[in-house]
Amino acid sequence: MEKDFNRAGGGFFKNRNSQIRSGWKIAGAFSSFFLVTNIAALLVILAYIIYESASNKIPLDQLTAFLTNLDTEASDISTGLGLSMNLLQCLCMIFVVVLFWRVFQKRPIRDIGMISIRTGSKDLLIGLIFGAVSLSLVFVILLAVGSIDLVNPLSNPHLNLSMLTGLVLFIFVGIDEEMFSRGYCITVLKQTGNKYVIFIVSAVVFALMHSFNPGMNAFSYVNLFLFGLLTAYMAIKSGNLWLSIGYHITWNYFEGNVFGFLVSGQTTNSAYNLKVNGYNLINGGAFGPEGGIVVTLVLGLSFLFLWKVYKPSCKAGPPKFNADDIIAHYRPTQE
Repeated sequence: MEKDFNRAGGGFFKNRNSQIRSGWKIAGAFSSFFLVTNIAALLVILAYIIYESASNKIPLDQLTAFLTNLDTEASDISTGLGLSMNLLQCLCMIFVVVLFWRVFQKRPIRDIGMISIRTGSKDLLIGLIFGAVSLSLVFVILLAVGSIDLVNPLSNPHLNLSMLTGLVLFIFVGIDEEMFSRGYCITVLKQTGNKYVIFIVSAVVFALMHSFNPGMNAFSYVNLFLFGLLTAYMAIKSGNLWLSIGYHITWNYFEGNVFGFLVSGQTTNSAYNLKVNGYNLINGGAFGPEGGIVVTLVLGLSFLFLWKVYKPSCKAGPPKFNADDIIAHYRPTQE
Protein backbone atom coordinates (compact mmCIF):
# COMPACT_ATOMS: atom_id res chain seq x y z
CA MET A 1 0.00 0.00 0.00
CA GLU A 2 1.40 3.41 -1.00
CA LYS A 3 1.73 5.89 1.82
CA ASP A 4 -0.19 9.15 1.96
CA PHE A 5 1.59 11.44 -0.51
CA ASN A 6 -0.13 14.54 0.83
CA ARG A 7 1.25 14.35 4.35
CA ALA A 8 3.10 17.51 5.35
CA GLY A 9 6.78 17.58 6.17
CA GLY A 10 9.90 16.27 4.52
CA GLY A 11 13.36 17.72 4.11
CA PHE A 12 16.42 17.81 1.88
CA PHE A 13 17.35 14.15 2.34
CA LYS A 14 13.99 12.64 3.31
CA ASN A 15 10.48 13.11 1.95
CA ARG A 16 7.26 13.69 3.88
CA ASN A 17 7.00 9.96 4.51
CA SER A 18 10.47 9.86 6.13
CA GLN A 19 11.84 7.94 3.13
CA ILE A 20 15.25 8.80 1.69
CA ARG A 21 14.44 10.80 -1.43
CA SER A 22 14.52 8.81 -4.65
CA GLY A 23 17.07 11.19 -6.17
CA TRP A 24 19.57 10.39 -3.42
CA LYS A 25 18.95 6.66 -3.85
CA ILE A 26 19.62 6.88 -7.58
CA ALA A 27 22.67 9.11 -7.11
CA GLY A 28 24.03 6.77 -4.44
CA ALA A 29 23.62 3.69 -6.60
CA PHE A 30 25.16 5.31 -9.67
CA SER A 31 28.07 6.79 -7.70
CA SER A 32 28.74 3.37 -6.19
CA PHE A 33 28.66 1.84 -9.67
CA PHE A 34 31.15 4.46 -10.91
CA LEU A 35 33.46 3.80 -7.97
CA VAL A 36 33.27 0.00 -8.14
CA THR A 37 33.76 -0.02 -11.92
CA ASN A 38 36.81 2.25 -11.82
CA ILE A 39 38.44 0.27 -9.02
CA ALA A 40 37.81 -3.04 -10.82
CA ALA A 41 39.04 -1.63 -14.14
CA LEU A 42 42.17 -0.20 -12.51
CA LEU A 43 42.99 -3.55 -10.92
CA VAL A 44 42.52 -5.37 -14.23
CA ILE A 45 44.65 -2.86 -16.14
CA LEU A 46 47.41 -2.96 -13.49
CA ALA A 47 47.45 -6.76 -13.57
CA TYR A 48 47.67 -6.65 -17.36
CA ILE A 49 50.55 -4.14 -17.31
CA ILE A 50 52.45 -6.17 -14.68
CA TYR A 51 51.99 -9.33 -16.72
CA GLU A 52 53.17 -7.65 -19.93
CA SER A 53 56.14 -6.06 -18.14
CA ALA A 54 57.16 -9.34 -16.52
CA SER A 55 57.06 -10.98 -19.94
CA ASN A 56 59.40 -8.25 -21.26
CA LYS A 57 56.83 -7.26 -23.85
CA ILE A 58 56.92 -3.59 -22.78
CA PRO A 59 60.34 -1.91 -22.97
CA LEU A 60 60.50 0.93 -20.43
CA ASP A 61 61.15 3.50 -23.14
CA GLN A 62 57.86 2.51 -24.81
CA LEU A 63 55.70 2.45 -21.68
CA THR A 64 54.01 5.81 -22.40
CA ALA A 65 53.08 4.77 -25.94
CA PHE A 66 51.84 1.41 -24.62
CA LEU A 67 49.57 3.08 -22.04
CA THR A 68 48.15 5.46 -24.67
CA ASN A 69 47.38 2.57 -26.99
CA LEU A 70 45.92 0.59 -24.08
CA ASP A 71 43.50 3.41 -23.26
CA THR A 72 42.33 3.54 -26.89
CA GLU A 73 41.93 -0.24 -27.06
CA ALA A 74 40.02 -0.41 -23.78
CA SER A 75 37.39 2.04 -25.09
CA ASP A 76 36.84 0.14 -28.37
CA ILE A 77 34.33 -2.70 -27.99
CA SER A 78 35.56 -4.31 -31.21
CA THR A 79 38.82 -5.30 -29.43
CA GLY A 80 39.30 -8.09 -26.90
CA LEU A 81 40.29 -5.66 -24.16
CA GLY A 82 37.42 -3.32 -24.95
CA LEU A 83 34.96 -6.21 -24.90
CA SER A 84 36.34 -7.39 -21.55
CA MET A 85 36.17 -3.92 -19.99
CA ASN A 86 32.59 -3.43 -21.14
CA LEU A 87 31.58 -6.83 -19.73
CA LEU A 88 33.27 -5.87 -16.47
CA GLN A 89 31.28 -2.63 -16.40
CA CYS A 90 28.03 -4.56 -16.95
CA LEU A 91 28.80 -6.97 -14.12
CA CYS A 92 29.61 -4.06 -11.79
CA MET A 93 26.26 -2.40 -12.58
CA ILE A 94 24.33 -5.61 -11.95
CA PHE A 95 26.23 -6.13 -8.69
CA VAL A 96 25.46 -2.59 -7.48
CA VAL A 97 21.74 -2.83 -8.32
CA VAL A 98 21.41 -6.16 -6.49
CA LEU A 99 23.42 -4.80 -3.56
CA PHE A 100 21.31 -1.66 -3.18
CA TRP A 101 18.02 -3.47 -3.63
CA ARG A 102 18.60 -6.67 -1.67
CA VAL A 103 20.85 -5.32 1.08
CA PHE A 104 19.71 -1.73 1.58
CA GLN A 105 16.06 -1.98 0.52
CA LYS A 106 15.80 -5.55 1.86
CA ARG A 107 13.38 -6.58 -0.87
CA PRO A 108 13.47 -9.41 -3.45
CA ILE A 109 14.92 -8.57 -6.86
CA ARG A 110 11.62 -9.48 -8.56
CA ASP A 111 10.17 -6.30 -7.01
CA ILE A 112 12.13 -4.23 -9.55
CA GLY A 113 10.65 -6.31 -12.38
CA MET A 114 13.31 -9.04 -12.59
CA ILE A 115 10.89 -11.94 -12.44
CA SER A 116 12.13 -15.40 -13.45
CA ILE A 117 13.07 -15.76 -17.11
CA ARG A 118 10.68 -18.71 -17.32
CA THR A 119 7.75 -16.52 -16.33
CA GLY A 120 8.87 -13.64 -18.53
CA SER A 121 10.01 -15.73 -21.52
CA LYS A 122 7.16 -14.64 -23.80
CA ASP A 123 7.83 -10.96 -23.10
CA LEU A 124 11.55 -11.55 -23.69
CA LEU A 125 10.83 -13.16 -27.06
CA ILE A 126 8.48 -10.33 -28.06
CA GLY A 127 11.12 -7.80 -27.03
CA LEU A 128 13.88 -9.57 -28.99
CA ILE A 129 11.76 -9.62 -32.16
CA PHE A 130 10.53 -6.07 -31.59
CA GLY A 131 14.06 -4.68 -31.20
CA ALA A 132 15.37 -6.53 -34.26
CA VAL A 133 12.48 -5.32 -36.43
CA SER A 134 12.80 -1.73 -35.16
CA LEU A 135 16.52 -1.47 -35.93
CA SER A 136 16.05 -3.25 -39.28
CA LEU A 137 13.48 -0.59 -40.14
CA VAL A 138 16.06 2.11 -39.34
CA PHE A 139 18.50 0.34 -41.69
CA VAL A 140 15.95 0.04 -44.51
CA ILE A 141 14.91 3.70 -44.30
CA LEU A 142 18.50 5.00 -44.27
CA LEU A 143 19.35 2.73 -47.22
CA ALA A 144 16.23 3.82 -49.13
CA VAL A 145 16.93 7.56 -48.75
CA GLY A 146 20.56 7.10 -49.82
CA SER A 147 22.05 8.14 -46.47
CA ILE A 148 24.06 4.87 -46.33
CA ASP A 149 25.34 2.31 -48.83
CA LEU A 150 26.18 -1.34 -48.29
CA VAL A 151 29.79 -2.24 -49.08
CA ASN A 152 29.11 -6.01 -49.12
CA PRO A 153 25.70 -7.19 -50.41
CA LEU A 154 23.04 -8.66 -48.13
CA SER A 155 23.72 -12.05 -49.71
CA ASN A 156 27.35 -11.96 -48.57
CA PRO A 157 27.57 -11.25 -44.81
CA HIS A 158 30.99 -11.35 -43.13
CA LEU A 159 30.34 -13.91 -40.40
CA ASN A 160 33.00 -13.91 -37.69
CA LEU A 161 33.61 -14.64 -34.00
CA SER A 162 32.51 -11.12 -33.04
CA MET A 163 28.95 -12.10 -34.01
CA LEU A 164 28.99 -14.34 -30.94
CA THR A 165 31.09 -12.21 -28.58
CA GLY A 166 29.03 -9.14 -29.51
CA LEU A 167 25.82 -10.99 -28.70
CA VAL A 168 27.19 -11.95 -25.28
CA LEU A 169 28.18 -8.33 -24.61
CA PHE A 170 24.85 -6.86 -25.66
CA ILE A 171 22.93 -9.42 -23.60
CA PHE A 172 24.75 -8.12 -20.55
CA VAL A 173 24.32 -4.48 -21.65
CA GLY A 174 20.58 -5.00 -22.07
CA ILE A 175 20.27 -6.63 -18.65
CA ASP A 176 22.42 -4.17 -16.69
CA GLU A 177 21.03 -0.96 -18.21
CA GLU A 178 17.44 -2.12 -17.85
CA MET A 179 17.97 -3.32 -14.28
CA PHE A 180 19.30 0.10 -13.31
CA SER A 181 17.46 2.61 -15.52
CA ARG A 182 14.08 0.91 -15.61
CA GLY A 183 14.10 -1.55 -12.71
CA TYR A 184 15.87 0.34 -9.94
CA CYS A 185 15.18 3.94 -10.98
CA ILE A 186 11.49 3.48 -11.81
CA THR A 187 10.83 1.50 -8.65
CA VAL A 188 12.43 4.00 -6.27
CA LEU A 189 10.77 6.88 -8.14
CA LYS A 190 7.36 5.34 -7.38
CA GLN A 191 7.61 6.86 -3.90
CA THR A 192 7.20 10.35 -5.44
CA GLY A 193 3.63 9.45 -6.37
CA ASN A 194 4.04 11.38 -9.63
CA LYS A 195 3.71 9.48 -12.93
CA TYR A 196 5.49 12.23 -14.89
CA VAL A 197 8.50 12.12 -12.56
CA ILE A 198 8.71 8.34 -12.95
CA PHE A 199 8.83 8.52 -16.74
CA ILE A 200 10.88 11.68 -17.21
CA VAL A 201 13.53 11.26 -14.50
CA SER A 202 14.27 7.63 -15.38
CA ALA A 203 14.63 8.60 -19.06
CA VAL A 204 16.86 11.58 -18.23
CA VAL A 205 19.10 9.36 -16.08
CA PHE A 206 19.40 6.89 -18.96
CA ALA A 207 20.34 9.63 -21.44
CA LEU A 208 22.91 11.18 -19.10
CA MET A 209 24.58 7.79 -18.58
CA HIS A 210 25.81 8.05 -22.20
CA SER A 211 27.29 11.53 -21.84
CA PHE A 212 30.88 10.40 -22.32
CA ASN A 213 30.23 8.21 -25.36
CA PRO A 214 32.11 9.17 -28.55
CA GLY A 215 30.24 11.45 -30.95
CA MET A 216 27.62 12.53 -28.40
CA ASN A 217 25.58 15.56 -29.49
CA ALA A 218 22.41 17.40 -28.51
CA PHE A 219 20.10 15.31 -30.71
CA SER A 220 21.64 12.10 -29.33
CA TYR A 221 20.28 13.14 -25.93
CA VAL A 222 16.82 13.58 -27.46
CA ASN A 223 16.75 10.05 -28.90
CA LEU A 224 18.28 8.47 -25.81
CA PHE A 225 15.61 10.24 -23.74
CA LEU A 226 12.89 8.91 -26.07
CA PHE A 227 14.42 5.42 -25.90
CA GLY A 228 14.30 5.73 -22.10
CA LEU A 229 10.63 6.74 -22.22
CA LEU A 230 9.84 3.85 -24.56
CA THR A 231 11.51 1.21 -22.41
CA ALA A 232 9.96 2.71 -19.27
CA TYR A 233 6.57 2.32 -20.96
CA MET A 234 7.50 -1.31 -21.75
CA ALA A 235 8.41 -2.03 -18.12
CA ILE A 236 5.26 -0.40 -16.76
CA LYS A 237 2.85 -1.92 -19.25
CA SER A 238 4.31 -5.44 -19.09
CA GLY A 239 4.87 -5.37 -15.33
CA ASN A 240 8.40 -6.77 -15.70
CA LEU A 241 11.78 -5.99 -17.32
CA TRP A 242 12.04 -8.81 -19.86
CA LEU A 243 10.23 -6.98 -22.66
CA SER A 244 12.57 -3.97 -22.46
CA ILE A 245 15.63 -6.20 -21.94
CA GLY A 246 14.84 -8.14 -25.13
CA TYR A 247 14.24 -4.94 -27.08
CA HIS A 248 17.48 -3.39 -25.81
CA ILE A 249 19.56 -6.50 -26.65
CA THR A 250 18.56 -6.86 -30.29
CA TRP A 251 18.42 -3.10 -30.89
CA ASN A 252 22.12 -2.84 -29.98
CA TYR A 253 23.10 -6.15 -31.60
CA PHE A 254 21.48 -5.48 -34.96
CA GLU A 255 22.71 -1.90 -34.90
CA GLY A 256 26.35 -2.92 -34.37
CA ASN A 257 27.19 -6.55 -35.08
CA VAL A 258 24.67 -7.09 -37.86
CA PHE A 259 24.31 -3.86 -39.85
CA GLY A 260 27.60 -2.20 -38.91
CA PHE A 261 26.34 1.09 -37.50
CA LEU A 262 28.08 2.85 -34.65
CA VAL A 263 26.41 1.82 -31.38
CA SER A 264 26.06 5.03 -29.38
CA GLY A 265 29.34 6.19 -30.93
CA GLN A 266 31.16 2.87 -30.44
CA THR A 267 32.61 0.67 -33.18
CA THR A 268 31.90 -3.07 -33.52
CA ASN A 269 32.90 -5.83 -35.93
CA SER A 270 29.86 -6.59 -38.05
CA ALA A 271 28.34 -8.86 -40.69
CA TYR A 272 27.88 -5.91 -43.05
CA ASN A 273 30.07 -2.90 -43.78
CA LEU A 274 28.43 0.44 -44.41
CA LYS A 275 29.47 3.56 -46.22
CA VAL A 276 27.89 6.60 -44.55
CA ASN A 277 27.18 9.30 -47.13
CA GLY A 278 27.99 12.36 -45.06
CA TYR A 279 27.50 12.71 -41.32
CA ASN A 280 24.19 14.53 -40.84
CA LEU A 281 20.98 14.67 -38.83
CA ILE A 282 19.44 11.91 -40.90
CA ASN A 283 22.01 9.19 -40.21
CA GLY A 284 23.14 10.50 -36.80
CA GLY A 285 26.72 11.39 -37.68
CA ALA A 286 29.56 10.26 -35.41
CA PHE A 287 27.16 8.90 -32.79
CA GLY A 288 25.45 6.49 -35.16
CA PRO A 289 21.75 6.35 -36.11
CA GLU A 290 20.69 7.06 -32.51
CA GLY A 291 21.79 10.64 -33.18
CA GLY A 292 19.46 11.00 -36.20
CA ILE A 293 15.81 11.69 -36.98
CA VAL A 294 15.17 8.27 -38.54
CA VAL A 295 15.54 6.69 -35.09
CA THR A 296 13.18 9.37 -33.73
CA LEU A 297 10.58 8.26 -36.28
CA VAL A 298 11.05 4.54 -35.50
CA LEU A 299 10.81 5.16 -31.74
CA GLY A 300 7.53 6.99 -32.36
CA LEU A 301 6.18 4.00 -34.31
CA SER A 302 7.31 1.73 -31.48
CA PHE A 303 5.24 3.74 -29.00
CA LEU A 304 2.21 3.26 -31.26
CA PHE A 305 2.80 -0.50 -31.42
CA LEU A 306 3.01 -0.74 -27.62
CA TRP A 307 -0.08 1.38 -27.17
CA LYS A 308 -2.33 -0.27 -29.77
CA VAL A 309 -1.02 -3.81 -30.30
CA TYR A 310 1.01 -5.15 -27.38
CA LYS A 311 -0.84 -6.92 -24.56
CA PRO A 312 0.84 -8.02 -21.30
CA SER A 313 1.73 -11.69 -21.70
CA CYS A 314 2.31 -12.78 -18.08
CA LYS A 315 -0.79 -14.45 -16.63
CA ALA A 316 -0.51 -12.43 -13.44
CA GLY A 317 0.40 -9.25 -15.28
CA PRO A 318 -0.88 -5.77 -14.49
CA PRO A 319 -4.35 -4.54 -15.47
CA LYS A 320 -4.78 -2.65 -18.71
CA PHE A 321 -2.35 0.26 -18.70
CA ASN A 322 -3.78 3.59 -17.64
CA ALA A 323 -1.37 6.52 -17.26
CA ASP A 324 -3.50 8.03 -14.49
CA ASP A 325 -3.08 4.88 -12.38
CA ILE A 326 0.60 4.28 -13.05
CA ILE A 327 1.52 4.02 -9.37
CA ALA A 328 -0.99 1.25 -8.75
CA HIS A 329 -0.30 -0.51 -12.04
CA TYR A 330 3.48 -0.86 -11.80
CA ARG A 331 3.47 -3.89 -9.54
CA PRO A 332 5.90 -6.45 -11.01
CA THR A 333 4.40 -9.85 -11.64
CA GLN A 334 4.84 -12.33 -8.83
CA GLU A 335 6.40 -15.68 -9.68
